[in-house]
Amino acid sequence: MFFHHLKNFSPYSGHIYNDMRVPLIKKHDRHFSKSPHRFDLMDRLGYFPFKELIRGGRAYFISDLDLFDFLSMDERTFENYVTDFFQDWDISKQDIFLKSFLNGYDTGIIDYERNIGTSYQTLPQEQKMQYLHTFCLYCLDFLYFDGDLDEHLFHNLGYLQASLYRGFVEINNIESILAGRSVGIRLHFDSYLKVLSSAKARGEITPTILTESEAVNESAIPINTRIELLCDLEEVRTIWWVLTAPIKTKNGVQDAVFNVQEINRFLGSAFSSGAFPEAFKTGDEYIEKRTSKGDMRSILNALMYVTYQLNHEHNRSANLIEYASSLIQHFPVFSGSKPESVKSVMATHTPNGMKVLKDSQSVNPHVEEMISVLKKHKILH
Repeated sequence: MFFHHLKNFSPYSGHIYNDMRVPLIKKHDRHFSKSPHRFDLMDRLGYFPFKELIRGGRAYFISDLDLFDFLSMDERTFENYVTDFFQDWDISKQDIFLKSFLNGYDTGIIDYERNIGTSYQTLPQEQKMQYLHTFCLYCLDFLYFDGDLDEHLFHNLGYLQASLYRGFVEINNIESILAGRSVGIRLHFDSYLKVLSSAKARGEITPTILTESEAVNESAIPINTRIELLCDLEEVRTIWWVLTAPIKTKNGVQDAVFNVQEINRFLGSAFSSGAFPEAFKTGDEYIEKRTSKGDMRSILNALMYVTYQLNHEHNRSANLIEYASSLIQHFPVFSGSKPESVKSVMATHTPNGMKVLKDSQSVNPHVEEMISVLKKHKILH
């Protein structure tokens, strides 16, 4: 057991508050509840299964997606929530719980060494791994958001989240110095690529990263290969969501390419996430969708190319030709084309595809948000 000094918390039974006398918040379509899948986070060593929340010039890393959504609530998403037993609820009230969480997180970051105990430093590396694994699982036992609105609870959720974050990163750091183990969390830092390169040179791991200049055997590219996303998954979803509404082309207004169920199936078929495997779920078969040629083909090229640009900063092991292959696999308009030929025109077709989408804003409500994402990353100016 841990956190013996934490106020409003029992190391045995968890958070101390009267859950029958606190307000409750929920989504319009569902209640929040603790999910047994939260423990799956410990199966994702080598990835970074945290969402980044920026507040006051500081970064806070959150593993519970419902908690992250609540803490990052804004005027647009506020309408998705409804409260019970909370008088005059508005978005300013959410700030009370956000501040409690952030204060707890800041304290938890500082108290990490105190919480893992003095004996930890004397353990050999393998035992440190086991100890930290137990520590992280203990944090996850009590780190969930079930909708209860209590300031002390949010303080302790922040405290536990910071503890889990530091413990998880420490496990990966120790792994990176053990022979034959992971080289650390997969991030977009150049230092990670240098460590990876050194490990390959020593023969500790099998090379996996390709560069754009390396020759690619097109026939060796497997059918329905899912591209791993290490970038923000919601931003990728936002980019492709433009296909769920009409688009103006030179041949007239085209109907939506996908409905909501189909776009989710497509995303799960084309992309994957080791950090958040539930985000893009895959079915037994990959989805194919027919579109017209011309402008629609340019749009598909553009969407896949900007997805590549967004993800390439974080995952340089996915070569552009894999994105081209995904277009061929999922859209028959590319049938008959070789991956190399699709790859060669993706960048040149992107400006026209983006122009068509910009001109479709009057009939497509999702284009503006897509443009905002691309401008944020300086992909679109």
